[in-house]
Amino acid sequence: MTSSNLSSDKRRRTYVRLIGEIRHALNQALQEEHERRDLTRTRIAEVLSTDKSFVTRKMNGTSNMTLETLADLAFALDRVVKVQLLSRAPPLGSNYVTSGEKLKPELSSSAGVKMLENASFQVTTSAT
Repeated sequence: MTSSNLSSDKRRRTYVRLIGEIRHALNQALQEEHERRDLTRTRIAEVLSTDKSFVTRKMNGTSNMTLETLADLAFALDRVVKVQLLSRAPPLGSNYVTSGEKLKPELSSSAGVKMLENASFQVTTSAT
């Protein structure tokens, strides 16, 4: 596989992860609003002057979603959209180990190692 394909695959995974996070956030908000005020997809469609199938396609990810549609769905859910572009680089002084580094052997046996999505590792210790 050429390096351009590898870069394209990583780019695609970034997109798919973003869409998944958006769908999850929308569905979680809908569940919370349904419990709080009995909000349904039908009611969201009414607020947006569209049909329920449009809302379902967007929230299930079977149809492409524009930023305008995301803003509309957030409006109907009475939610605010917040966007953050987080650095992939770990902050200085953090307990992250990049994939190329070795863990220090002096870590106690109570330390846990968790692999993060970006192939970094996060080291956590538990209280004893």
